[in-house]
Amino acid sequence: MKSLPCIQFDLPEWEEKHFQILRQAEKSMGAISHKAGKGSDEFMQACRRLLEEVLNGRGNDVTSNINKTIDVRAFTFLLSSSSNFAQKITISRHLLDHILAIRSPISRLTLTQLIRSFFVQFDRVADEQGLIDWCEFIKGNLAHYSGGSSSSELKRYAEHSDIIFSPVGPSRVIKYSQKEKIDFDGMLKRLGLTGFAEGRFLTLCRYQYYLNTLEQIPVGEDHPVLSEVCKTDVVNSPYAADKQLGHEILSILIDRSEGQAISQSWQNVILTIAGDPRVPKSSSNYQQWWALLGDKRIALMRGWLSRFDLKLFLKVLEQSAKDGKESDMERMFESRKVFMEGLLEEGLVSESRLFLSANAVTYLKKHYEPDELPVYAKVSSLKTSMIYLNLKGAVHIVEGSHSFKLKMFDRLPSECVLNNYSVKKVEDYELRSGILSQYTKEFLNTDNVLGVTHDVHLNWQNNAIQYLRKNGLYIEIGKLISKKRYREYKYKFGVN
Repeated sequence: MKSLPCIQFDLPEWEEKHFQILRQAEKSMGAISHKAGKGSDEFMQACRRLLEEVLNGRGNDVTSNINKTIDVRAFTFLLSSSSNFAQKITISRHLLDHILAIRSPISRLTLTQLIRSFFVQFDRVADEQGLIDWCEFIKGNLAHYSGGSSSSELKRYAEHSDIIFSPVGPSRVIKYSQKEKIDFDGMLKRLGLTGFAEGRFLTLCRYQYYLNTLEQIPVGEDHPVLSEVCKTDVVNSPYAADKQLGHEILSILIDRSEGQAISQSWQNVILTIAGDPRVPKSSSNYQQWWALLGDKRIALMRGWLSRFDLKLFLKVLEQSAKDGKESDMERMFESRKVFMEGLLEEGLVSESRLFLSANAVTYLKKHYEPDELPVYAKVSSLKTSMIYLNLKGAVHIVEGSHSFKLKMFDRLPSECVLNNYSVKKVEDYELRSGILSQYTKEFLNTDNVLGVTHDVHLNWQNNAIQYLRKNGLYIEIGKLISKKRYREYKYKFGVN
């Protein structure tokens, strides 16, 4: 008789990850064992059987493992107490009908556990239709326990069931608190929700409270809610369709600030969440946030950031003059400040960009958090900083510190670094002389280019004003010259 051939086995070595499911089950069962009063050995066995089936991937149709009332109680207990179990479960009409077929109405304890799981899990274990069915199921069963002999907890839920048990329950809860004029904590106490602070339902209530608060506080107010809405888990929370809660926060802040200068505190929130929109459109921040906010909001933010850019540049300019004890820079600081702020106040600046020296970066980082600063490029210079201003596409200005000539162009060369946000570091000479070289090479003349040295005799302002007018930008001279020197300007150059 021939002997059978040997069977070869090639079994891989067990790794740590292969034991994780069992350890998760042990951990969950440990939590169950600490609640000895929950039931008998039979209840514990039902919990263990359900948990192991589901965690080992055999719980696709969990109803096949729910056949008795004790199974129902074990299921609702695990749904509210084991996140690992809940991750594998989807609430559906089929599941709820199956539970009701075993016992109708369900027991007080089972209903209490099901309500707890609703507050803990909410939309994490049910889609939109599943939530609707779940809410109706709870309200239908609450009706059986809303009488005088029921526990005060179930009666309270029954009294407010239309507010709480809804797919839009978090929104309804916040509207209820506003109608009753009670604060958030008082509302939780009245509705019996104080024990579920870490659950999904109250998390969404909190987020809705943030949105409503942002809608109601005075525009630009520095309110405690601003620090809350910047948190990562808040802004990344799902909100609607393909948008996150952060998109709604940004929309509220931007839309409410339209038509005025945005406050520093509100601007800081926007920059912290979404960053500066003046980056390549392929960047992750732009794709996640700005691409979904629309061109109008992007344009508004660009305008506000131009104001911020100028504010920062002027701080750098003033500080550079003081630190270097350069009397000429200090003396001419005020006239340059008035001129550039005048352009901004008249609404001519549609775009701006900062180019900062090493000293300027160090100075600003001492006074601002990194995520509060706008996007800027670095200049390979210890001292010289520059700012680029786009005036409605008609005139392009480059202004700078440390013997930097004011430059004006009617157009920019195609290879210009000024509006190329993928370029994050430039050489000093690129802005001092490089743009002019590019302009000459590309357009073959310099007839419509201005480069003037700042002086104390108002000559540079007059040259700049005439250039603006030549290129179709008319602005009142009094907006660009300080009041104390306006008479002198009129005497010297006239006002035509």
